[in-house]
Amino acid sequence: MKKSLTILAGVLLLLAAALQLSGHGYIWRALGSTYLQGHRTANIDDAHNFDQRIISKGQSSPWPKDSRYNQKTLDPDVWKYLKDQGSAAFLVAQHGALVHETYFAPYNAQSLTNSFSMAKTITTLQVGMAVQQGYISDFDAPLTQFIPEYSNDPLGKKALVSQLAAMTSGHAWDENYYLPLNVTTDLYYGKNAEALVLSHGFDHEPGSRFEYSSGSTQLLGVFLKRALQAKSPDLTVSEHLSRSIWQPLGMENDALYTMDRPAAQGGMERTYCCVFASARDFARLGQLLLQDGQWQGKALWPKAFIERMRKPGLQPYYGHALWMDWEYKHPFYVMQGHEGQYVIVVPSFNMVVVRTGKHGDQDTTGPNGELPLEIYRYVDQAVALVQ
Repeated sequence: MKKSLTILAGVLLLLAAALQLSGHGYIWRALGSTYLQGHRTANIDDAHNFDQRIISKGQSSPWPKDSRYNQKTLDPDVWKYLKDQGSAAFLVAQHGALVHETYFAPYNAQSLTNSFSMAKTITTLQVGMAVQQGYISDFDAPLTQFIPEYSNDPLGKKALVSQLAAMTSGHAWDENYYLPLNVTTDLYYGKNAEALVLSHGFDHEPGSRFEYSSGSTQLLGVFLKRALQAKSPDLTVSEHLSRSIWQPLGMENDALYTMDRPAAQGGMERTYCCVFASARDFARLGQLLLQDGQWQGKALWPKAFIERMRKPGLQPYYGHALWMDWEYKHPFYVMQGHEGQYVIVVPSFNMVVVRTGKHGDQDTTGPNGELPLEIYRYVDQAVALVQ
């Protein structure tokens, strides 16, 4: 028995060494943050596993409540579905006021949960703001403006900033959320996101093909970070987000941005995935999009920029960091994240819908064959609540 344990320990040590030497040492952090904590993948409450920066709110401006607030209850089947999927929140706002909120214990209106890929929309909004502020010359600026590493890449030197947001840049990436030995897993649990995305070149002509990629938005974050620091050396992505979005929108809570490693070691925000915020504050992002970038009478973003974000590109279901179905009976566009994080905007009803939670069925697709069926279910439920 003792000999068998010794052999097993030796095998495990050799395996650990092999993984470390092969560049897959991140797998231990991944295992410790998922399976050893009872999860099968990254989860909405995993901020404690990572270094963090605070996204500070300014003067809060709480959501007004509509006279119909919570007068209607969720359809029993929808409530059960939300409950079974480990939902944290389901929120509906219409005409700029809350119409419905349901929170599932232990979550409440102040709970901060992970945005996952809804952060891609946030990063794109930040880049748009940085253009207005003069940090970036143009949304269609060449990537090499602040990432000269691709100056000698025949394809990379042609790529534009906007193409990173549209998922059409041609940056080589293999998107997978469940394979342990995978570049996307490395990006989430590794400790140098910037070096990782820069280690990947370009494998097709920029602007020629749609390919959803977390690496593209992290690369966009690297561009944003460098652009900010070229003029303001101490300005971080988190602080810029605070000044440009969190404070102007009167968010109710500070948010968190998780990082790849400590700031003292050169760490940066994981701009493709990981803003932790409350459902009400996520809803404000939807309201901002619904209002064409206007907030309290001020044009924070040009209407043309917001329109460009929600205009289909090479695929009819994706614009610039927004998914959409303009053909549905209730046309909508949506910020979408892993495990069913959604901020859905339904313009015909002047409505914003938020769902956050532990799990989502993103494999069963709806009418357009691309977006998850559950999004349509949430849209229909929200319409029923406001009618």
